[in-house]
Amino acid sequence: IKNKHCTEICPSMTASHFVAQHIMKKKLIILVNRESLCAYSQSNDLLISEYPSIEKINVDLQPSRPDPTICTDQDGRFPGGSSIGYSTAMKHGEAHGRISEQKKRKLSDLAHTISKLVNDEDCEAWNLAIPAEQANQVINKLPIEVQQKLTQLKEGDYTWLPRKEVNRLFDS
Repeated sequence: IKNKHCTEICPSMTASHFVAQHIMKKKLIILVNRESLCAYSQSNDLLISEYPSIEKINVDLQPSRPDPTICTDQDGRFPGGSSIGYSTAMKHGEAHGRISEQKKRKLSDLAHTISKLVNDEDCEAWNLAIPAEQANQVINKLPIEVQQKLTQLKEGDYTWLPRKEVNRLFDS
């Protein structure tokens, strides 16, 4: 190796081996709760520091498509039954499955956001902290190639953690 710094670290190492071992490795840490998603990019470059650096990623958790269960006339309105010729008041329909449909859509949007984030950040691995009741549902909605990069899962709400503590969350 011609680089003096490199030979001081490991004199017997070839240049290509040295470069391959010291390419910056990138990992995402994604923290989720019912209402929000926090994402951090963690890069590990052993030439600069033995400790990985962590940066917060701004994530916009927006629905991927309009939600038909949210409208101004939520339950639907229709004329009430009456005798012919008499005017009747409008009646409200029932909200059949609206709450469960909204929950399903939130989980689907969450999976879509995570998948987009993992693909856009081009990371080698990612870790996820998510409440237990959402974990399987969200993971099952992720594409296989995104699921395969998931290295650690921690069940619980850790979105409140300060940035400096996020590094240690998956150290074990």
